Amino acid sequence: MHASISRGLILLLVVVLTACGAFNPTEKQRTTAVDDFMYALRWHRYQEAAAFFTSEHRRAFLDQMEGLRDLNVTDVRLQRVEPADEGRRVETRLEMDYYLLPSATLKTLRIDQTWVYPTTGDSAGSSFLITTPFPKFP
Repeated sequence: MHASISRGLILLLVVVLTACGAFNPTEKQRTTAVDDFMYALRWHRYQEAAAFFTSEHRRAFLDQMEGLRDLNVTDVRLQRVEPADEGRRVETRLEMDYYLLPSATLKTLRIDQTWVYPTTGDSAGSSFLITTPFPKFP
């Protein structure tokens, strides 16, 4: 008797969590993509970070970052996440603390981005991509 009640409660819990979006695969992919992008930025892995941009913004990002040989990133953090279109589009705000040698002044770059989960083309269903250009350093 107790086993059937336990199974029933587990089944009910799975149904409720699924309905709430706890098992939403796009949410997990979005979280992973944003985390991986921030990690790549923090550790100067610009080729890896560039893979998260759509093709129209990828080269500009790489050119900018490769031109900043004296860039030192001290932190990258997620400030805001605003999902839209049933989680297939997300507006984020990141903050990146950095300094550019020879200056030792720590500055913060605010990075507003739109991430989209592609539904058409070669990259359909592969991962979230950044559809906005990377901001210029002041």
